[in-house]
Amino acid sequence: MSKEDLELLKLMRFWLFGTFAIVFAAITGYIGMFTGGDWWLAITAGFQIWGITAAACILWLVGYTAYLKRKSARNTEQAPTGA
Repeated sequence: MSKEDLELLKLMRFWLFGTFAIVFAAITGYIGMFTGGDWWLAITAGFQIWGITAAACILWLVGYTAYLKRKSARNTEQAPTGA
């Protein structure tokens, strides 16, 4: 992968982690409003949503990494040979 692709991958990791952190905080806070301040109940109730979000973020990252590697390989194949 090129240096530009690695920078794009780092940026994607940052955004996916941020997305997961926001979903974690929002869901925990929202569920916590209805559990009467019992935050452990709010955390246990949010496991399914967090699992789905975590799985989606991981799948997106794996897919994006594969896309960047494939794009890089394609560009290497099509690079003109100097003459």
